[in-house]
Amino acid sequence: MHWDLRLEMGGTLASFAVPRGPSLDPADKRLAVQTEHHPIEYLDFEDVIPEGNYGAGPMIAWDIGRVQYLEHPAEAGEQSGKIDFVLSGQKLKGRYALVRTGGKSREPDERGQPQWLLLKKPDEHSRVGEQEIVERQPHSVLSGLTITEIGKKAEVVAELLEEARALGAREGSVPTAELIPMLCSTLSSRRGAEAGGELAERGRLYELKVDGVRIIADKHAGNVSLRYRSLRPAAANYPEVARAVRALAPERLVLDGEIVTFDPRGRPSFPLLGPRIQARTPQDINLARIQVPVNYVVFDLLQLGPYDLRSLPLIERKRLLKRLLPGRGVIWVNDHALDDGRPLFEWCKKAGLEGVVSKLARGPYREGPLRTQDWIKLKCEKEDEFVVVGWISGKNSRERLGALELGSWDGERWVYRGRVGSGLGDASIDDLLARLTPLQRDSDPAVGEPMPFQGKRYHTEPRVVVRVSFLEWTPDERLRHTVFVGVREDIDPRSCRAAPPDYAGEGEVAAPAPGPTAAPAAPPAPAREGKSRVALTNLDKIFWPDDGYTKGDLINYYAAISDTLLPLLRDRPVMLVRYPDGITGKNFYQWNVPRGTPDWVQTLVLRDEERDGKNVVSFLVDSADALVHIANLGCIPLHVLACQRHALEHCDFLTIDFDLGEQPFHVGVKLALSLRELLNELELPGYPKTSGQSGLHVLIPMGPGIPFDTAKALVELIGRVLQLRHSDVSTMERRVSERRGRVYIDTGQTGRSRTIVAPYSVRAYPGATVSTPLYWEEVHMALDPRQHTMFSVPARVAERGDPMENMLRERPNIPQAVARLGKLLEPFRGA
Repeated sequence: MHWDLRLEMGGTLASFAVPRGPSLDPADKRLAVQTEHHPIEYLDFEDVIPEGNYGAGPMIAWDIGRVQYLEHPAEAGEQSGKIDFVLSGQKLKGRYALVRTGGKSREPDERGQPQWLLLKKPDEHSRVGEQEIVERQPHSVLSGLTITEIGKKAEVVAELLEEARALGAREGSVPTAELIPMLCSTLSSRRGAEAGGELAERGRLYELKVDGVRIIADKHAGNVSLRYRSLRPAAANYPEVARAVRALAPERLVLDGEIVTFDPRGRPSFPLLGPRIQARTPQDINLARIQVPVNYVVFDLLQLGPYDLRSLPLIERKRLLKRLLPGRGVIWVNDHALDDGRPLFEWCKKAGLEGVVSKLARGPYREGPLRTQDWIKLKCEKEDEFVVVGWISGKNSRERLGALELGSWDGERWVYRGRVGSGLGDASIDDLLARLTPLQRDSDPAVGEPMPFQGKRYHTEPRVVVRVSFLEWTPDERLRHTVFVGVREDIDPRSCRAAPPDYAGEGEVAAPAPGPTAAPAAPPAPAREGKSRVALTNLDKIFWPDDGYTKGDLINYYAAISDTLLPLLRDRPVMLVRYPDGITGKNFYQWNVPRGTPDWVQTLVLRDEERDGKNVVSFLVDSADALVHIANLGCIPLHVLACQRHALEHCDFLTIDFDLGEQPFHVGVKLALSLRELLNELELPGYPKTSGQSGLHVLIPMGPGIPFDTAKALVELIGRVLQLRHSDVSTMERRVSERRGRVYIDTGQTGRSRTIVAPYSVRAYPGATVSTPLYWEEVHMALDPRQHTMFSVPARVAERGDPMENMLRERPNIPQAVARLGKLLEPFRGA
């Protein structure tokens, strides 16, 4: 019994036998004996190797994921005796190292095999004092079986087949090439709340409604097909799912479920699936796999071996399914509650999830397109598919397409249902116009009076289907508060029968499908005592057009991060950078508090030396309401001074900004780590953070009583020593034309009137990245600042805390640091 660590190196798998398996404790050093390299195809091998063959016995894929090498290529590390890498797997995550015993000597064991040590590096994925991960998570990430279970898989399959036969399953083959999955009728959350029986009915089971892409998976004699609800093949876009289905024990198997990805808060998110659905070339598919990991959440078993299970009761099909898939990996079973779905539904509402599906526990599987009450979708939020029957012009940048005109099919004709404009960015407008323009027609295809509008209206053939979320239906059967979610490519337009609640049982389309990536759900604003003093406006206004993120998302982020951010802003003058029309519109810096600012917002009069010594009235952000107020003004990043109002002549932190220019990000990491070594020599603390764009910042706390002149001289000396140590890749030349592609070590942001983007500020940059404080162990070659966004940072802080929590409490010895700097500069004098 042992684990093999297999890492791709130069087109093969370098293999290391690890007798005790991996550990998450940095203090553990696990022996890893290097064996011969294996073909890449062995990466997902999982089976029982017959006796008499090399490695005979059962073998599972305990974990699979991505490896990223740090500092050096893997082949160089194998030669030198040290390999640093980051794992991004289902189970193992974070930094690891392989260190050869004997260093470069390549000392072999008694069998002539080199010995290494596998080490976990300290990071957020380290664990001390916990049960071993190999004991806590013994299942395969493919089949969900343990090593013991896969050794007995033939017995398990035989038992399942016998149970299926005993339950009355008949032999037959499910025709997946033409199978339309069983569909749900729909009950709105309002009616669901009124009709409590729908959520607490004996003889029904209640599943979480996961917001993904409906997929039928068919394994037959080692071949696997995946099909969308439209019967279009999908295996090429989800190779890891096909691989996981192939690893399951039965020779023939048909599963029904949804492929799902999750947002940073762990919630299923259909919009985030866009890159996976739209990828076409092998290169695009491989990139999308890295960026958007998926799971196949299975809720039904239709075929097992030679038996067609569709006539069996659902509760029995699910029992067999759970035995077949006992663990969680790429595939896992969507569990259920029996007889009472109210707790699950209430939890969904609080968590912002789509809702639950109520299913007749002893019902058979009735393939579509007929919708029955056997499966009922109880939605917390209203979202449905509509056909585009036209579009209208807009204003300014939206002149080409201001909103889509929507319709649905009532069984005999197209009926006008309203329009949607929110959620449309430049990319989605380009895509929609490319689809709609060739379909233009002279007359309106839908009956019903269109909503009033002054401008150009265009009619189109009703062929393009879009998904739209909305607040409610109006009395005149129109949609209210609509937001565009995405285009549906696999839906028959006449299946779009969305209608007001009295008729919605015929209208909901069950399966999510292709659409442009839209915004993940924003973090909810934390509850605050008392009523908010802020009157919020234009929450649906798009601020990040390419991503679909709104002003409301921005406000929610600042509300969610306020407890962490406010201590870093307290008593500190703040300058706003306002984007009233989003990141692609005009923007401006604002020192002075605008007219009409509520009197409860704290302000401070200070002298602005860069404006001829004129006084400005600056914001002081001392409460969550004040933070939300300036976000409501369209302020995206906040800039702060390195001083507080009671000591405006004293600098309390220095800033060193690594402006990468044309250099790759890892060069900035190298300089930041070298700066850390320099600060250690000076016995000065340093606090790194991403800039939120392409650079890195390091803040150096000064403590009280340090004049700006002293601070400015000190930071320039620190920058100069660092630059002289790395003159090949860095410069302190302010003129861009003279930098010659080198990293600019910018020390000029330390000054009485010079600001720095505040920690935890959102940036007006694609993806809504955040200037995120880091722990030093996170500053390494695999650091990707793009992963820190306004949707991921609140959860990160909740889990890891604030790396800058103690920064302003530091009291370093500045005279001592200056003296040591002088000695460090001596070797460079005259250079």
